[in-house]
Amino acid sequence: MISRSVTGAVLAMCLAGFAKIPAAEEATGQQAPQSAAGSAVQYLPLGAPEGMSQAVIVPSQPLLHTRQLLALDREGKLMGAGSVDQQIEQVLDNLHAVLTSAGSGLNQLVRLNVYSLAPATVGRVRELLSKRLAPGVRPTITAVLTPLPHRQALVAVDAVAVLAAPASDAASGPAVALQRCDAMAGDKDCADVGILPRGGIAYLSGAPAEGGLTTSAVGKSMAILSKTLAQLQLSAAHVVHLKVFLRPALSADEVRQELKRFFPGQITPPLVFVEWLAPPPVEIELIAQLPGADTATPSVQYYNPPDVSPLQIFSRVALVRSDRQIYTSGLFARAAGRGDDQARDVFAQLQSILAETGSDLRHLVKATYYASDDEAARGFDRVRLALFAPDCPPAASKLMVHGVGQASRGLTMDLIAVGRSQP
Repeated sequence: MISRSVTGAVLAMCLAGFAKIPAAEEATGQQAPQSAAGSAVQYLPLGAPEGMSQAVIVPSQPLLHTRQLLALDREGKLMGAGSVDQQIEQVLDNLHAVLTSAGSGLNQLVRLNVYSLAPATVGRVRELLSKRLAPGVRPTITAVLTPLPHRQALVAVDAVAVLAAPASDAASGPAVALQRCDAMAGDKDCADVGILPRGGIAYLSGAPAEGGLTTSAVGKSMAILSKTLAQLQLSAAHVVHLKVFLRPALSADEVRQELKRFFPGQITPPLVFVEWLAPPPVEIELIAQLPGADTATPSVQYYNPPDVSPLQIFSRVALVRSDRQIYTSGLFARAAGRGDDQARDVFAQLQSILAETGSDLRHLVKATYYASDDEAARGFDRVRLALFAPDCPPAASKLMVHGVGQASRGLTMDLIAVGRSQP
């Protein structure tokens, strides 16, 4: 696998506020979960910087997933060329517009994913976002260093939020609702936000594919995912969100056009693009609705298609039917070190966070692992193999990227879990 990292001043800059985040407070200094006004969402700072949490506990309710948002005005013009702060403010304006158009808002944020080439930009996003949030609203934040689909773009985000008040009957209905926001520039055939109804969720691991960047690789990846959906008795109409790992990032428009073919008769679900450095030109993962949940079904089931050999480090699909999900922020090792040492430390932090939330490693449902060098990637694999039970590894994607947002670190990860099953 090819490895390459962001060099020079970029890696010399530390992602402000993300370094040295303790996994949990000492017993004498624990922070009680915080909730937004009028919301059952619980924010657990656990020593995180102001404006973010180490974990957020979300009860079963409709969830909004946005597409990747750049600093574009409603005519599609990039605002604030060369200015990080101006672009961040425009991106946050766009996020506000998309969420409110769907019956949510910034104060209903659960997770914010930030994309940039500069670690300091990610810290600045957190600072400027916190000024817009009500007291106690502290989403999880995950960051990855990546070029963006627009050459002059310095920052992009996508988000998960809870539904506050449905903007339409469709938004509160039993099916996935895909919506465009009139205040946003964008492809009229692609959704700005997908609303996942209350109930079951299917997380499908990334499907990498060789071939041409668009027709061949994208088509092969989507064919794998479509086959898995069919085996689960799901279809394109159940898909609420897709994340595409590709190279180069500037090919995003070509990939978007190719993806439309797999959603005939409907608009395409929200899309996110991250440039990765693996040999396959494309890997795609997705989130889908899982209808038909019942109280007798376990809170999470792990599925591998009949023609796929199970692996101890990840499952092809996690099927979630739980009354609460737990989102974590991106984790970094607390000290520089070899790949195995970094991986052991981030998993130790994760175990502490999960214990605070009433979960554990057996109840992970979705993981995204980012590595910026081969040693870190191998460290992830070895440590996962030692920690995960063979019958319940999460759906996961492991990506080689330009950087992970903190100097002298080669890996980071963010995860979603469910609470431990009650007797």
